[in-house]
Amino acid sequence: MSKEKQELLFESLKGIKDTWVDFSVNSFNPQSRITWADSNEAYKLLQEKLKSEDDLNAISIIQNELVEAVIYRIMELIDGYSDLKYSVDLIDKDTKKSLREVGELHDGFMNYLYEHEGKNTK
Repeated sequence: MSKEKQELLFESLKGIKDTWVDFSVNSFNPQSRITWADSNEAYKLLQEKLKSEDDLNAISIIQNELVEAVIYRIMELIDGYSDLKYSVDLIDKDTKKSLREVGELHDGFMNYLYEHEGKNTK
């Protein structure tokens, strides 16, 4: 199993994170065409409160950290660091090998973000 396959997974996960954080932040704009915000009272309340670019930037930072933490915890679960009563793995269908063969997924994901988003290590 190559490190490249892990990186492709991390790239896809980062893309999901970026897309959904953007959708969510954009839904705070009252002129947004994102339909879930139209009927959700929580979004309407936040649309009234989050007006400035600084407000939207702050919520974007918080959402990014939250989504990253959720993905990190899922990767930890796959790596075996949880109270799950059985083992799970991610297998490359072509090679039938584990994506964990070249390193732990939770560390790899965070390292990928550090490299591609210019984050400092914790």
